[in-house]
Amino acid sequence: MESRTFMFISRPSEPRTVLLWGDRWWFAGTGVSTEFADLGGAVEVIVAHYANEPKPVRIRLIFQPDALETEPVACPQGDRATLAAALAGEFPALCNPQCAWSHEHVLPMGGDFETLLHFETTPGLIKLATELARRGVAVESAWPMATFLHALPKEWSDSGAVTVVAVHEQRAIAYRHPANGVRSAPVWLGATAVTEAGEWLAELLTQSPEEPVLLVCADAATATALGSFVSAENYPGIEQIMLNEALARPGAFPRYHPAQLLPRSPIFTAQRFLIAASIAFFLAAAWSGVGVARAALAGREAARDQQTRLTALRTEVAQLRENAAEIAALRRSLEGGAAGPPCGAFLEAVATTVPPSITFTSLRITGRTVAIKGWVAPGTSPIAVEDWRSRLAPASAPWTASVKAAATGAFTLTGGFRL
Repeated sequence: MESRTFMFISRPSEPRTVLLWGDRWWFAGTGVSTEFADLGGAVEVIVAHYANEPKPVRIRLIFQPDALETEPVACPQGDRATLAAALAGEFPALCNPQCAWSHEHVLPMGGDFETLLHFETTPGLIKLATELARRGVAVESAWPMATFLHALPKEWSDSGAVTVVAVHEQRAIAYRHPANGVRSAPVWLGATAVTEAGEWLAELLTQSPEEPVLLVCADAATATALGSFVSAENYPGIEQIMLNEALARPGAFPRYHPAQLLPRSPIFTAQRFLIAASIAFFLAAAWSGVGVARAALAGREAARDQQTRLTALRTEVAQLRENAAEIAALRRSLEGGAAGPPCGAFLEAVATTVPPSITFTSLRITGRTVAIKGWVAPGTSPIAVEDWRSRLAPASAPWTASVKAAATGAFTLTGGFRL
């Protein structure tokens, strides 16, 4: 059975849920859709829809263009980087930075693991989100429609089986997870989409008449057409809602769900390293300021010039000392006071010792324990990770560290703060 434990921190107001399905926008609370010709037109539709709203408008985007495909795949158990390394040969979009992709939770299947892989065959989402942000509409997250359908049922069957089908005149998509089977997300396009989806669903219910099924219909005409294949009268497990009602339901979309299509910012970015370097610079400047001032005063022959420069230097030193005091206070706050672990010093050590050949995928500090996961660039010496570990955690450091490296280049560093 698939896990449904979704945890997230709510903001003061939830973002608006909007759906891009094929060549149309759909909005929560209204049964009307708006057509567009291309991505430029899609931007204009959204901007016009929210023209009178205070900016920025925050949206949760359900993204299902015809260029987005979903495939059930066997895969290793691991994170996004692991799947990219393992599947990029079969799915080139995974190594194209312009193409958005994501995956569902990796689940065991027999002696192996499987997932649903979502990927763009033609770049679109990143450009769309960038242009919308420029126009005052912030795309806070983007999700495949299969993931959205999976989150819709309010209750699950005892077996854990779930089937959700969404249809409109020219398109249909389903999310299917049988109690003991591989997940799938079939898509139907064109004039026969409703017919093909209805026949697929009728065959499924013939085999399992009691299975709960949620039907999401764009309008009454579509619901009538689908009802000619399956109906609640014949199958008591069927529930039907309209698409605008589905979009209005609160979705359980945690921030770190792997199906999120927009890439997350890495833990260590160039900007954050520059901030760490700036802190070190200002600390050093604050403590060396007095010496600089004395040397300048000793080299001046005119008393009047000396006094002028002394006043200026004192002002600078005072400012630097204020900066140093504020930085020290912030570091004590980060470290939890004198009794807490030296988190700030550890992060500074990480920032100043990690080589360019090592990339982090996650860093977690829990209590007094530390865990870092990452990858080593291809062609790098096999002892690169161990060399970095020895610089990060020498015998004199107030923390320990050990490394486990895989043949694929992935590694895990674990350790803890000494008592």
